[in-house]
Amino acid sequence: MLIRAYLPKFITALFGGLFIALGIYSFGNAQIFDRVFLAILIFTAIVCRENINVVSVIVIITIQLMIDELAWPLINHLPYFKLILYLFSFWAIYYLSHDKLINLILPVLVLASAAEVYWQITDYPAPQITWYIWLMLSNLLLRHLIMIRVGLIDEYFSSKGLSINLDWLMYKMALFTSIVHAAMLIEYLIRHIANMPNILVVYTVFPYILQGISTLYIWVIFHESYKLLLPKLMKV
Repeated sequence: MLIRAYLPKFITALFGGLFIALGIYSFGNAQIFDRVFLAILIFTAIVCRENINVVSVIVIITIQLMIDELAWPLINHLPYFKLILYLFSFWAIYYLSHDKLINLILPVLVLASAAEVYWQITDYPAPQITWYIWLMLSNLLLRHLIMIRVGLIDEYFSSKGLSINLDWLMYKMALFTSIVHAAMLIEYLIRHIANMPNILVVYTVFPYILQGISTLYIWVIFHESYKLLLPKLMKV
């Protein structure tokens, strides 16, 4: 009885501490963090392999990570990718206009597009803001996939798709992450259009906030998956 009463709290505290330590240890080294993040996703998917709802959420997040990895070199090295991305972003906003995140992305995208045109006309050395546009778009697509996840399971798998708390948490965290990216992009625009190079508030705290969010992502995925798996473990 004592084991069953205190084991959940012990595991929660143990892994919570480990994930916080991971976030602190890997700060400034994105490659280490990304590899560990992916390893935890794979491990969680294996442990919860009989729960199609948990596995499908993890698959969606993994797909997002892989696409982001592919997008980075394209943004920096492929000619005309910037134009393609802006056009695709406006199309995605139209197609996913039901998402409240559009209320944030659309005005930022319009401002960024106008700034890009202005910099092109004036031959100004434009800052690299395209990556933040992509990250906001990536989170918009993540929210869409999370929203239609249950329907996809019911359509393509024999298992019953169910909405779980992990869906809601990932959906909300994608919104918060987009707000951070939007703030970073807007500060870039202020510096390079209003000629205020000393405005570096978001730029200074951005890596700390993003590392904290990423660490929280790991914790939420593990903790919510563990809660769903716990009743089965307690019966053993």
